[in-house]
Amino acid sequence: MHLPPLRQLQYLVALSEHLHFGNAARHLNVTQSTLSTGIRELEKFLGVTLVERTNKSVTFTELGSELTLKSRQLLVQAQDLVDEARAFSHPLALPVKMGTIPTIAPYIMGNYAHTLRQAFSGIHLYIREDTTASLIKELTENRLDLALLALPYETPQVLTSVAYREGFHLAYHKDSKLVKSSKMDFNKLPDESLLLLDDGHCLRDHALAGCRLKNQKKIHTFGSNSLRMLVQMVENDLGVTLLPDMALKAGILEGTHIKTMKLPEKQFYRDIGFAWRKGNHRESTLLELMDQLRH
Repeated sequence: MHLPPLRQLQYLVALSEHLHFGNAARHLNVTQSTLSTGIRELEKFLGVTLVERTNKSVTFTELGSELTLKSRQLLVQAQDLVDEARAFSHPLALPVKMGTIPTIAPYIMGNYAHTLRQAFSGIHLYIREDTTASLIKELTENRLDLALLALPYETPQVLTSVAYREGFHLAYHKDSKLVKSSKMDFNKLPDESLLLLDDGHCLRDHALAGCRLKNQKKIHTFGSNSLRMLVQMVENDLGVTLLPDMALKAGILEGTHIKTMKLPEKQFYRDIGFAWRKGNHRESTLLELMDQLRH
């Protein structure tokens, strides 16, 4: 039985990601005509239309979208086959591709990477930073082996494991009039005085879960994508914010006039842990790497 070449499936998947023949071809380091010809040959082999082409756009047919999904799964399995064979004699012979989120990466990733290199001689570690949703997508597509995240995060194709739990601290300027007692009631804050990360950051969700706000007007409307920006806002006494343990331990408040108050961990916390793709043949090796972070 004849089967289409995997290369043609790669062309199809790349085109679905870029929706542009030129960009997809550059991504795969082939010419545009090579990619276009490969997809036409795939369509001819299957006897169906997968892609509708116009001068300005690329549109996938309904069948084309379904077969692209199956093609992506086949390519992941093919890569697994190659990786398993190469790693048979040495589990860490292949690079370990790890991702993490912006509210973790600057504070513990350097020490963790150093620990891994000390524990596993010769490990080739590649680390990138992105949002949780993007990292999960890359795990399912076999572009990452492991992701260090704030949990929980539920998705059917990914397994997760908590390494440890960390608490939060209320951060406020030493002269702030917003914090008047050791028992903080966030619902009594003035409107727009609670400084949080922008939507899409899981740290924001964990903080809001602890605050139990009855009125969302307490949250400042500006958008921040970094804890350091929040710290600068608090340093100028523009409001209060919540910071995780790891940020304080890393010295994020050094040189500022900011004081902190430890918040009740039963209410204010996030779980730090790992995510990896179900069926990853390197799972036992990945578990060894995860153990190096557990407290």
